[in-house]
Amino acid sequence: MTFKNTIHQMIPRRDRRQRLSLLLLIMLALSLSSCANYSDDSANIALFDGTRLAAIKDNICQDLKTKKMWMIDKSKRIESLVDAKEYTSSLKTGGYNDWRLPTVAELYELYILFDLHQNGTCQIEVDGTYWSDEPDNEGRVGAWELDDNCDAERQYIPKKKGYVRAIRSPEE
Repeated sequence: MTFKNTIHQMIPRRDRRQRLSLLLLIMLALSLSSCANYSDDSANIALFDGTRLAAIKDNICQDLKTKKMWMIDKSKRIESLVDAKEYTSSLKTGGYNDWRLPTVAELYELYILFDLHQNGTCQIEVDGTYWSDEPDNEGRVGAWELDDNCDAERQYIPKKKGYVRAIRSPEE
């Protein structure tokens, strides 16, 4: 008996919405059941309709919801906030010169888009330690790592040095 036939036996054919909900729930449970390697291409199952990121041009991915743009390539390893800010202020990629450091929350959102396989055509290496800057100008360097219990949650771990993953906000 196939998986499809089992689902059909559990839920009558006339109730397609319930069958789809059950299938999505099973797929989500399977993907979260152990420490999954989220960057593994074999795990790229779209659990949700639509994607949020698209590769658009010249080493740039765009969040289709927020319109923010991310650099696909990261910088070389940078040791200070001053150097990280200098790196972003000197970027002239894709015809834009208003690149900046992302906030910790923006980096978290990028990780989650990849964790949920909503990265679409965008292929960014998200794992790693990155510089961020906050509205209060308190820069940080750290990584959003899966916690030690293999839960599907990420926690922010401060580090000493890292890379820049530059971002730009939509024009207002």
